[in-house]
Amino acid sequence: MNTDILYIISQIFITVSLGLQGYSFFVTNRHLQLIVVIISNICSAVCFMILGGYVAVAMAAVAIARDTVSNYINSHRMPGTESKITYTDCALLVLWMTLLTIGNMLTADGVLSMIPYFTTSLFTIAIWQKSFMFYRFSGMITNSLLILYNVFLHNIMGIILQTVLLGFAIVGFVSYLTERKHHVHL
Repeated sequence: MNTDILYIISQIFITVSLGLQGYSFFVTNRHLQLIVVIISNICSAVCFMILGGYVAVAMAAVAIARDTVSNYINSHRMPGTESKITYTDCALLVLWMTLLTIGNMLTADGVLSMIPYFTTSLFTIAIWQKSFMFYRFSGMITNSLLILYNVFLHNIMGIILQTVLLGFAIVGFVSYLTERKHHVHL
């Protein structure tokens, strides 16, 4: 297949991926949020496979497994325990961080190629924290770093949309803080 056509296909996948990622910052239902993120990771993996971003592909594969397991575990928790961190959660965090590190070691080729490792690790911790505030805050950090990664891969739609997504993350974080402040004063 022509490389121009492959590049265009990669741009379509990153557009869908980042559109879903932006949407996830405004979803308040944890189950739906995880489903949206899983689909986003699949699209992202396809894009970065085409562009040769193999660390990003490895991170997306671990993230898909992480999000699938998290979705299953969260959907089977006893009512009222959804926001509590359990021993299972701690063991899974160690597993995910180990798999992310192994994936990074097997695929990294220089410091810039490791950006997806750092962002996926931060996002994994954000999910583990079960804190919407930490999740939203980490979105600002990860999106900032992923703009740099997309520059590194010459991923034009990734640069543009990751910048928009950073804006979504900032708006989502500010709206969350505003909502929390409003509820405190009630």
